Amino acid sequence: MKLRVLSLLIALLAPLAARADALTVQLRGPALAESAGFLLAQARGHYATEGLQVTLLPADDAPPFESLARGAADLTVEWMPMALVARENGLPVVNVAQILAKPALRLTCTRDSGVAAAADLRGKTVASPFRGADYPLLAWLNRLGLKPDDSLSGVALLGQWPAAGEMLRHRQAACATTLAYDPLPGDGLVVLDPATEGAATLEDGLYALPATLSDPQAQDRLARFLRASMKGWHEAVADPEAAAGLILGPDPDAGALRRQAAMIEAIGPLLSPSGALDEGDYRRTVDSLRAGGGHAVLRRDPGDAFTSAVTARTALPEAATSTADAAP
Repeated sequence: MKLRVLSLLIALLAPLAARADALTVQLRGPALAESAGFLLAQARGHYATEGLQVTLLPADDAPPFESLARGAADLTVEWMPMALVARENGLPVVNVAQILAKPALRLTCTRDSGVAAAADLRGKTVASPFRGADYPLLAWLNRLGLKPDDSLSGVALLGQWPAAGEMLRHRQAACATTLAYDPLPGDGLVVLDPATEGAATLEDGLYALPATLSDPQAQDRLARFLRASMKGWHEAVADPEAAAGLILGPDPDAGALRRQAAMIEAIGPLLSPSGALDEGDYRRTVDSLRAGGGHAVLRRDPGDAFTSAVTARTALPEAATSTADAAP
């Protein structure tokens, strides 16, 4: 009898699985915590609940826009400055949602190098991992009137070591590029925030090519992905330790668990409530990247670089909301 019931369930569920909408998403990283919401949404079945069969490509598979350009991914996670530069160079990526409403980019400097504020960067050496993190950094320097020309009146940019703290301790650089959710430990450090200079630029967003957005069904599929992803993100920051344990797998190293949980917790204040892009923040990002005259990161206005068609579809239907409210 049990076998017959199981066979019947399989027969009923198989067509549903076949009808699940497939979506491949390229993540960015390198830390697992930077993708925690997506990984949690996958592990807890939020994508399946939305009728999606989602493949999450690991951050080290390929640069995000490379996967998008060669058709290996339908959607990718990337920083907005990278997206706008890619768009200016011929890849017509479109922002469909914004995961982080506030940027995490910071400069961490040693106080004994003479840096106590952004104005003290003149004549100093600043380390950057490049790979796109240099675009918001260059926009910040442009706002400060500092050219990256190795002069005493500008700054010198240097490739950053994986262990950025070692560069500062060995005085290879006065400042290193860091993230609010992945700070450098130690005493005698000063953390500078570009927002204090009006130079903040948006970071993790979701990007697609126009062909992926070409019809309402495609937009609906992306909206369901976003809704499930934001649910995963908000669950992750509500219980960072549980989220870290889930994404690290069984029996994680205690140190790795603490580090990932701390990063997830620190991402919380940066997270967007719904994934909707604030147009004012978008415009401020564009203005920052276009500042600096001949040294500007962007030469032209990016035009229609975002759409609200996807986020407009993410609200739960009224009936579903009422049912959820009535649930015990």
